[in-house]
Amino acid sequence: MKTYPYLVLTALFALASCSEKQEATENHDKANTGELESFILKTAPENAQPIYTTRESAKPGDTITVHGKVMGSKDVFVPGRAILQLGDPETITSCDLKGDDHCTTPWDVCCDDPDTVKESTLTVQVVDADGNLIKSGLKGVSGIKELSELVVTGKVAEGSNEDNLMLNATGIYVKP
Repeated sequence: MKTYPYLVLTALFALASCSEKQEATENHDKANTGELESFILKTAPENAQPIYTTRESAKPGDTITVHGKVMGSKDVFVPGRAILQLGDPETITSCDLKGDDHCTTPWDVCCDDPDTVKESTLTVQVVDADGNLIKSGLKGVSGIKELSELVVTGKVAEGSNEDNLMLNATGIYVKP
């Protein structure tokens, strides 16, 4: 029974430690939000193309501009990283637009064919001047959230392939 106080103290320390980590992450995200805001555009870039057709010809190093919706899987944002998944609303449909919206996560397009979803999505990431991924989440920046409509311009990232197209964003326009 002498170990009981030590267990309680250990548990309290662990909880405090987790709380401090979450607070540190939130403060880090707030500090980097300004950097992410610099990528937000006030007007939409011209000649934005659908993701589905862009995927057919885009290769690493190409500068492209696409339009789409934040959708395509259950987790369309990566917490603490400037990454999101953008889907092509011309070829896949979010559940909020279906008559029987029974989905708790309508952006995951669970009712669409998985192969079509794969061919109709891309990963948008924001990197700094040195090419390093910005360690702050995109969710909430200028109102970006699940199902937001975006126009994104940038360079196709090195390492992109037909299975995983990644776009290093240089500008993001959030449709009102």
